[in-house]
Amino acid sequence: MALTPCKSCKHQVDTSAEVCPSCGVRSPGVTFLQKVFGFVLLVLIVVVGLSMCTSSKKAKAAEGPAQQSAAYSITKDDFREGRPRKVEVLLPQRLSDADLAEVAKAIRANTKFKADKTFIGFRVEGQTESTYWANASFDPDYKSSLIGLSVQDYQTLKGLNLKAYPNRIGSWLQDGALGHVMVLYKKNDKYLMDSIFASGGKNTERYVGKKQADGGLRLDDPETSFNEHYVVDAKGNLQAWGENGVYMTLPPFKPVQ
Repeated sequence: MALTPCKSCKHQVDTSAEVCPSCGVRSPGVTFLQKVFGFVLLVLIVVVGLSMCTSSKKAKAAEGPAQQSAAYSITKDDFREGRPRKVEVLLPQRLSDADLAEVAKAIRANTKFKADKTFIGFRVEGQTESTYWANASFDPDYKSSLIGLSVQDYQTLKGLNLKAYPNRIGSWLQDGALGHVMVLYKKNDKYLMDSIFASGGKNTERYVGKKQADGGLRLDDPETSFNEHYVVDAKGNLQAWGENGVYMTLPPFKPVQ
C-alpha cells in the first residue's frame, strides 16, 4: 500500500483513498496540480486521436476510389489445350485505349484456363457492324487494334448539328473503320445522301427515290448498274440491299443537336 501526505492535513493516507480519515477531505492523495496535469494529458490524447483520424480520411479522399475495370460481359470463352484462348466480349460503351487495356488484362487474369496466348474480340452494345469493335491479344505481350469508331470520333458524330438539313428524311450511323453518319434529305425534288465523317469530311451522292406499297422508300444510284440499293423502311431503318438480299440494316440515328 503506497502512502502520501494528505493535501489538507498532511497526515499519511493511502494514495487510492477516497476520503482522508483524519480531516475528511475528498481525494486526499490527489493535488490540484495533479488534476490539472491529468486533464491536460486527456485533452492532448483526444486532440492527437482526432488529428490522426482526420489525416487518415484526407489521405483516403486524396487517393480517390479504388480503380476498377470497366463493366463488360463475356459472351464466349473457348480454350483447348495447346491452342490460344479465344474470348468474345460485349461492352456497354466504347472505351479509351487505357480502359480497354485494363479490361483485357482483367479478362486474361480472371480465368481457370492456362493459355500461353489469348485473343479477345470486343463488341459494343448497339453497334451497327457485326464485326468486332476492337481486338486485343496477349502473345505474350499485350497488343490491341481498333476496328470501329473510337470514343472521340463517336462523340464527335453524336454531337453533329443537323439543323442545316431542314428537309432531312432520316439519319443513320454506320460504324466501322470508316464510320460516318449518313443523312438523307430532299433538295429540288432530288434525293441526296451526305456521308459525314468525324474528321469533318463529307461526301454527297444522288439517288432516285421510289415510294413502296408498304410505306418504305427505295433509293437507287443512277450511276451504277449493280443491283444494289437502299430502302428506308416504314420504321425509319436504312437497309442496304444486294443481289442476295439485305446485307446491312441501320437503325435511326439521332444526334444530340
